[in-house]
Amino acid sequence: MSDTRVLVLIGAGSAVFTRGLLADLITADDLGSWEIRLVDVNEEALRVAARLAGRMVEARGAGNRISVRASADRRTELPGADYVVTCVGVGGRPAWQRDHEVCQEHGVYQPVGDSVMPGGISRLLRTVPVMVDVARDVADLAPDAFFFNYSNPMTANVQAMTRYAGAAPVGLCHGMHHVQRELAAFAGLPFEETSTLYAGINHLTFIYDFRHNGVDAWPGVRARMERELAEPADPADIGAIWENGKAWHNPFSWEIFRRYGAYPAANDRHVLEFFPERWAGGDYYGKKLGVDAFSVPEILQWGEDRYQGMRAQAEDDAPLDAASFENSTGEQEQLIAIIRSITFDRRDMFSVNVPNRGSVPGLPDGAALEIPAVATARGLRPVSVPDLSAPLTAILARRLTSVELATEAAMTGDRDLVVEAMIADGAVTDPDAAAALTDALLDAQRAHLPRFA
Repeated sequence: MSDTRVLVLIGAGSAVFTRGLLADLITADDLGSWEIRLVDVNEEALRVAARLAGRMVEARGAGNRISVRASADRRTELPGADYVVTCVGVGGRPAWQRDHEVCQEHGVYQPVGDSVMPGGISRLLRTVPVMVDVARDVADLAPDAFFFNYSNPMTANVQAMTRYAGAAPVGLCHGMHHVQRELAAFAGLPFEETSTLYAGINHLTFIYDFRHNGVDAWPGVRARMERELAEPADPADIGAIWENGKAWHNPFSWEIFRRYGAYPAANDRHVLEFFPERWAGGDYYGKKLGVDAFSVPEILQWGEDRYQGMRAQAEDDAPLDAASFENSTGEQEQLIAIIRSITFDRRDMFSVNVPNRGSVPGLPDGAALEIPAVATARGLRPVSVPDLSAPLTAILARRLTSVELATEAAMTGDRDLVVEAMIADGAVTDPDAAAALTDALLDAQRAHLPRFA
């Protein structure tokens, strides 16, 4: 394979992703030669990512196969792209932390705040217009490129880029992949011998069919769940950020499984946010969401520590440690597998976020759903999921209402629509409280919200 392919990574200052992508590409000899173009508007973060990428390529002697360049201007880098990947976080960790603080000041406690509830709506408002601008440039300058998005809130970003930019982004998130692996481990089965069917929206995707070599594997899952939940919970199992494989780590997700016969990805930390009415005041099994259950400061600090570690690697002339090159199980792992399936037309199956267009009856055509798709040489082809149950379809339809309102608000700068989106979301039901929280968030994030000036 002599042709060099071009991958443009927009938001390359997200160094964790950049490092993982480079590590995987360096070891993927079968994928041939690459020109990696790193783009970020934060020139300091871009410099760190580019320096680290260059060191990694040099350390593994991959310079004959992989070249790296960097720019703050995506329009100069997009022409000729074969693949475009976006992992943009407008405002970065500081903006995420500000959302968290403002929401708590108004009595709203979230374990994540990147998809729904007031924190997710705030992220949507500052992110969607930027993503639409990026998508317009992709459609204009790289119309034939395969376009993948990792930026949250995934559902709103994919919907908006499709609708307002006429682009065809495919949203990727490792949450589904991880939960599929966790279910197999929970059932004591080799992951490679299991299969799933599922549908939902990112961070609330219902796995309703789970099989081992074609045979229904739910009975074994159910037996272990009942056995473990019958034992008293160890407080350490509840609300920890990192998975430990025990049923008590995700009590609400198992409650949904008991009720609907489907397991929700991506576990309690994300799923809780789609049912805010269940956790009044943030109370969750004796803990407080975002505080001592799924601590937001802890995850923000973890991200900062990882970034500073990579920055030290980029700027230090000492040899890179072996861990830098380990094939990851992170966000980019699925991307490499998809590129491989496209390149060789393997037609492997992946979970993707794409516009519905009839795949799941009962949900809007324009809604971005997380469903299975087959990766072919002509792109990703969604699989029809006609048998998602009516109750689960209704839950998803309700959750999409707020996304629709907030996306329209983001694109028009309509403050009153933000208030309506907050009320429809369900975390704040009093109109005066919703208005006060909306104004506080708009004020806190003003630097990132030119349309609301």
